[in-house]
Amino acid sequence: MNANELLVRANDAFFDDDYDEALSLYTQVIDNEPDNAEALLRRCTVHQKLNKLDNALTDASKAVEILNGPKGTRTLLARANLQKGIVLFGLKQYKEAQQHFETAKSLNPNERTLTTWLRKVEDVLPPPPPVPVVPAVAAQEPAPAPVAQALVAATPQGVRARHEWFQNDTFVTIEVFIKNVKKETVSLDFFDKSLSLTIKMPAGSEFSLELDPLAHEILPKESSFKVLSTKIEIKLKKKFEGIKWSVLEGDDDLATTMAPGNPSSSRKPKDWDKLARDIDKDADKPEGDAALNTLFQQIYSGADEDTKRAMMKSFVESNGTCLSTNWSEVGAKPVETKPPEGMIARKYEV
Repeated sequence: MNANELLVRANDAFFDDDYDEALSLYTQVIDNEPDNAEALLRRCTVHQKLNKLDNALTDASKAVEILNGPKGTRTLLARANLQKGIVLFGLKQYKEAQQHFETAKSLNPNERTLTTWLRKVEDVLPPPPPVPVVPAVAAQEPAPAPVAQALVAATPQGVRARHEWFQNDTFVTIEVFIKNVKKETVSLDFFDKSLSLTIKMPAGSEFSLELDPLAHEILPKESSFKVLSTKIEIKLKKKFEGIKWSVLEGDDDLATTMAPGNPSSSRKPKDWDKLARDIDKDADKPEGDAALNTLFQQIYSGADEDTKRAMMKSFVESNGTCLSTNWSEVGAKPVETKPPEGMIARKYEV
């Protein structure tokens, strides 16, 4: 069995929570390919699940060492530094964890998870000492920049892309907006509480999206993705259906229960009692001639004496074809009968 087949079996065991089997299979891959950084990072995750943090740190450190060589890519090296930082944080080596998080951020500034981890480190580390005020001195030649900084600045930045997410009671859907991506250039790994997306772009650069940790657990085997012309659509199957995530990543203390079938952007529920009352009110409203008479009564009751006289005179003299409220206009002469267009006026005969 080759390394790829072993990795597939190891991933399946990991998704089935069979961590002992996954550990054995990942170890077989590494025994055959000691420089397989991907397998080392996967085994690192298994060691974390088994709370063997010292072993996890060994795997993460080895992966960082390999990826710092000629075979490494910025995206995978960023992921390795992130993974090592997480292990160091679990071992309460907060300063070292912070250094690896900052390295990962310099390699992949689009990785939003790092913001959460850097904030966690800042919460447990003591605040830095105040900067002393130094008197102004004569201008000096600037010190040369460290080699590491120069290398980072010279390396092309990764591709930037916007992503959004929404949910219903069963799935969380993430949309990554990148156009004209070919499916064979997309690599997407689902884990029980994280995902790793890498896209190789035509120009040779890479886009990476690492969501670790997700706010809640998912079912990796029932999660999927589609490559469309304008975006990549990722569907995460919720492990616990009906739970509304308030955030996509990190701690979710505001999670609530969703009504079955309702999307996260659910509209306000219908007040059916109020709707019934409104229908009853509408049913009681007069229609046709009754509505017209009601309108006349409302106008007449609130009018002054000249307006009332104008209304009565115009309505009677025009045989109901004209209603005026202007006494100065209708008081000086009789009001003619003006039937609607297409009709003629006839005298009523008994």
